[in-house]
Amino acid sequence: MSDELRSQLDQAMAEFETQRQQLVKARERIAAVEVTARSRDRAVEVTLGADGSPKALRFLDNRHKAMSGQELAASVLEVLRAAREELGVRVRAGFDESVGLVRGSSGRPAEDRLEGLGLDRLLDSLRAPGGPFAPEKGNGRG
Repeated sequence: MSDELRSQLDQAMAEFETQRQQLVKARERIAAVEVTARSRDRAVEVTLGADGSPKALRFLDNRHKAMSGQELAASVLEVLRAAREELGVRVRAGFDESVGLVRGSSGRPAEDRLEGLGLDRLLDSLRAPGGPFAPEKGNGRG
């Protein structure tokens, strides 16, 4: 393999590793997201985890005691919907932030930055006869 192709491969691998580390961190941040919301009537509060499952449900200031079962149910459902919407916004924001990390300071997506590396040329040379990924004779490939 030529020095130029080796350099391009090293550059591509370094870029890949940086992006992988950034995406792992983003996944960890997103997994730690929690959302707490209150109903409009301020009677119910719910906390959701990153997966959307309720972690806590609280009835505030005993307001629920003056509510009918139907009113209380409507309040619980309302606050669950609101919390899930907010959770979606925060998770999307975390994802968008991670895409921003992958885009890097140039603002261009990773695939645009990698385009100039000539990866097809690099792969062709690796698959060429005698290269590490050259098809073996007699194995039915190539």
